[in-house]
Amino acid sequence: MTAVLRRRTRLAPLVVAGAVSALVLTSCASADDSSADGGSGSSASATAKTLPQDLVDAATAAATEAAGGEELTGSLTILGVTGGAEGDDLVAAMKPFEDATGVTIDYTGSQDQASVLAAGIQAGNAPDIIDAQGAGLAIQYAQSGDALSLSDVIGDDVLAQNYNAGLLNSVSVDGTVYALWGEADTFQVWYNTATYDGPTEGSYADLDAWAQTQAAKGDGVAPWCMALEAGAGSGFPAQSWITNQFLKMHGPEKLEQWATGELPWTSPEVKAAFERFGAVATSDTMVNGGPQAVVSTSIVDYSTGMFSDPQQCQLSMWGNYAAGLAQSTYPDLSVPEDMAFFPVPSDDPAYANTQLTAGHTTFALTSNDSPEVRAFLKYWASTEAQSLIAASGRWTVANTGVAMDTYPNAAMEQSAELLQGAETLAVGPETLAPSAVSIAYNEGIMAYVQDPSKLDSILATIQASQS
Repeated sequence: MTAVLRRRTRLAPLVVAGAVSALVLTSCASADDSSADGGSGSSASATAKTLPQDLVDAATAAATEAAGGEELTGSLTILGVTGGAEGDDLVAAMKPFEDATGVTIDYTGSQDQASVLAAGIQAGNAPDIIDAQGAGLAIQYAQSGDALSLSDVIGDDVLAQNYNAGLLNSVSVDGTVYALWGEADTFQVWYNTATYDGPTEGSYADLDAWAQTQAAKGDGVAPWCMALEAGAGSGFPAQSWITNQFLKMHGPEKLEQWATGELPWTSPEVKAAFERFGAVATSDTMVNGGPQAVVSTSIVDYSTGMFSDPQQCQLSMWGNYAAGLAQSTYPDLSVPEDMAFFPVPSDDPAYANTQLTAGHTTFALTSNDSPEVRAFLKYWASTEAQSLIAASGRWTVANTGVAMDTYPNAAMEQSAELLQGAETLAVGPETLAPSAVSIAYNEGIMAYVQDPSKLDSILATIQASQS
C-alpha cells in the first residue's frame, strides 16, 4: 500500500491516503495523531502544530541569510516520505523559507520514494530536493555523481560545527558530504514504571537474567513486548533490535563494515546478533503471545501490552516514537511518569555509550542545481530550521546546536539527551543498505521468527540481494 501526500503550502488543499501503520513505517512517530488514520486532511496551516513565534522569527532570519541577498523566484519541489499530520509539521518548518524568499514549496510524501525519484529522473522532472528515509538513497546518487556536494554548498566547517562526525561520515563519499541529517531517532528499552521491577542499568546479561526469571514465572506476563506486522514493511521494527545487539556486541567499526557490505550477512557476528534477537522473538515465553503473535500483531501495538488489562508484557526495545504509539491507545499515559526508558545495555563496557540512530537525510541532484536549491539546503542545515522540527515534538534532530529546551515534551527531550550524550553515534544497514537489501532484511526477519532453523539460508538470501 502506498500513501501519497501532495501539498502546495500556499495554494492547494491536502489529500492524504494511508493507514496508521504505513505512516509509522515511513516516519515512525505519527500514530499519536488522529489525522494519521487515513482520511482526508486539511492544509498544512490548518493542521500543523503552532510553533513558538521566537523560533519562527529566528528561522525566517536564517532563511534570509541563506538566500545571501539574491532575488529568488519560482518554486521548489521536495520529495519526502512523511505524510499526514507529521507532513504538516515538516512543511511548517519550511514555511519561514517561503516567507523570507518568496519561493513556494511544493512537497510530496511517498512511501515508494526510490521508484518515484527514478521515474522523475527518467521523465526529466526530478524533484529539486529529496528528504529520504535513511542514507542509502543519497549515497547511491552520490556514488553515481548525480548528488550535489554539500561540502561545496554549505561548507565542511559549518557542517562540522553542527553535526556529529559519525553522521557526516555516513552521508559522505571520498570525504565529500552529500546529505543533511534531519530527524535522528534513538532506540532504547521502554518499561511500565508501575510494574517493572528489573534492572535499568548494568549489562545485557543482567537484563536477560531478569527476563529469564520473569518468563519462568508462568503468570502470563512475558518479559518482552514485540509486534512486527506492518503490511509490505512487516519486520522492520526488529531491524533496530538486531542492529542494537550487533552494535553492543561488536562495536561501531564492525557495524559500519556490516552496513556498507564489507562484512557479509553470513558472518558469525551478524548471525550472533540475529540469534540474540531470536532468543526473545522465537520463544513462547519470552515475548507476549509467542512468535506467531509477534508476526501477526500490528506495530501500532508494539508496546501496548505493558498497559493492557491484564498486562501482557514488561519491556519493549524500540525507537523514541514508542511512547507516542502507546499513547494512541492509552491517551492518559504520561512520559516519563508512566512510561520511561533506559539505554540499550551492553555486555562490553567499551560500547555502553555507543548509540544507534536512524532517520531522514536531505539531498539534491546536480541536475537541479540552482540558487533556490542552494539557499534551501543552507536554510535546512541551520540550527534555526532544525529547531522548528524539534519544537513540533515529533522528532529528535541531529543538529547539535538545537537547545534541549526546544523540545516540548519529556520523551523527546530525554531522547535528544541520549542522542547528544552518546560517545559514538552509529548507523546500521537499515540506514545505509540499498532498498533491495532492506526489503530482503525485513522478509528474512519474518521468516526467521516463524522458523529459526532456517537462519543460515535466510542470511544467505539477504547476502545475495546485495548483488
